[in-house]
Amino acid sequence: MILFEFEHENPVLAEDAVARLHEIEAEARFMAGGTDLIPNMRIGIAKPAHVISLTRIPREPMTVGADGWLKIDALTTLSEIEHSALVTEAAPILAASAHTVAGNQIRQRATLGGNLCQETRCLYLNQQHDFQFVEPCYKRGGDCCYPFPRNKKEVCWSVYMSDIAPALMVWDADVTVLGSGGEVRMPVEALFTGDGLRPTTLNPGEMLRYVHMPPVKSHMGWGYHKSTVRGGLEFGIAVMALTLRLEDDLETCAEAKIAIGAVNEGPVKLVDTMSAMIGKKLTKAALAELADMASREINPLPHHGFSKPYLRDNIRVHLRRAMQIALARAQES
Repeated sequence: MILFEFEHENPVLAEDAVARLHEIEAEARFMAGGTDLIPNMRIGIAKPAHVISLTRIPREPMTVGADGWLKIDALTTLSEIEHSALVTEAAPILAASAHTVAGNQIRQRATLGGNLCQETRCLYLNQQHDFQFVEPCYKRGGDCCYPFPRNKKEVCWSVYMSDIAPALMVWDADVTVLGSGGEVRMPVEALFTGDGLRPTTLNPGEMLRYVHMPPVKSHMGWGYHKSTVRGGLEFGIAVMALTLRLEDDLETCAEAKIAIGAVNEGPVKLVDTMSAMIGKKLTKAALAELADMASREINPLPHHGFSKPYLRDNIRVHLRRAMQIALARAQES
């Protein structure tokens, strides 16, 4: 039950939704599938005076342009993405990452844009705050970070949990943002702030409109893994995504991208490990060494009962396996 009143509107065009948000002086939020916003409204994290639903806006079909780039409407549901033959062929890592989100009922409602624009999470923040969890934390306008009491007021160590963001980062995807001044296209990395208080760079009145993914390169492979306690239906312990491209000898790494999610305030690229991979022959021993390097490069936040050493070990083991899968795919391609 949501114990406060709010206005609800249903525009039929994306441009009208953006324009309407600019007209409203009170706090307002866009709602697509609602699988993140509605639970946050129920527990008081979000209390918008106006909710502008995007459900009546027609979704554009997924297309591949003459340049080979896949264009996806941000209002496309995750279920559509995971079952799309076009996505599986053009950007298989996206289909794989969409499949790991929650359960089928959630994926039938949740959208690509909503997954990327979701709020951060922590054990204290995501509580009803009506019994033992009474006092508000920094993110709710309070005066203390209860999980990390020594944090300064501008520091919120809540965790950004998108399963899809790391996959888009290693695929060098772009996003198009619609605002009052029109559309702006930018790399997907520019969407994330790494700030737990404000996880995305979207300004009030801006809407994530499209996701663009470049074509698969020759001798390119990918790997993806989401660690969870039960294997599904829940947020991740850690999310690992990588792509690599081989030289013509099918052994030497020519290009590498690694991104880790669900362990920091935003998805993180492992720049040092990526640099170390380039020019290296990717033997089993080399991959084990690189995975160990990655686990030391990442600085995960302990979250939801998982310690920093555990998170590093989890990343070391599963990233090595994802690297082996990516290598095999690159050699087969």
